[in-house]
Amino acid sequence: MPQEWLEYLQRLSWNTPMTLALASGAIGSVITLAWISARDARERRRQRRETALELALSLEGYARTCRTMMHKAAWAAAEPVGPIRCEASKGVSIPAFAYPDKLHWRVLSRRVISDLREYPATVHSAREYVDAFREFGEPIDLCGQVEYECAKAAKCALQLARATRRRHGAATWKPGAKDSSMERELSDFIKIAEEKRKASLDLLTESTVGRRTDAQPFTQPLSA
Repeated sequence: MPQEWLEYLQRLSWNTPMTLALASGAIGSVITLAWISARDARERRRQRRETALELALSLEGYARTCRTMMHKAAWAAAEPVGPIRCEASKGVSIPAFAYPDKLHWRVLSRRVISDLREYPATVHSAREYVDAFREFGEPIDLCGQVEYECAKAAKCALQLARATRRRHGAATWKPGAKDSSMERELSDFIKIAEEKRKASLDLLTESTVGRRTDAQPFTQPLSA
């Protein structure tokens, strides 16, 4: 059977109307499929850029919100000791974060989605830690903890937003004068805060060791 088809094709002239129609149909189908594929690819790239832009804008907006909360925490810590500081610290907390609804997540790669999805969980964990700290810590310590956690959350949000824009060809972030050095300021704040924490921990450790050294154990057994 294959041999018969081969002989038939060899006898078939390319100049016949049927042959020309078949060839034209095949070429037209190929062109149509290529055009549809190219159109779908363009649409997918457009959706990817738009989704990446929405995600980046959401993260950058959250970073600004965190920075505002840092200022609020600093103002609360500067209040006089007593009821005024306690009242001011009640409104100090890490802001909640959630991505916009109805995003086209399917146009992004699994790795990118994983990185982005982990961020809200990280923020939620920090919020729970601060809430627990609020219950037992002093207001001034709470304000310092909120400042520190907000700075870390804001810096991470900016880094994630920049990576999202770059990976998917979204427009580069062009912050205004107020936000132009925000990431550097956050990095400086985190570095200084961690140095203070380390110095405080070292001092506490030295003090504890010193108290243990000064304590004299009983050398004589108790008399019966």
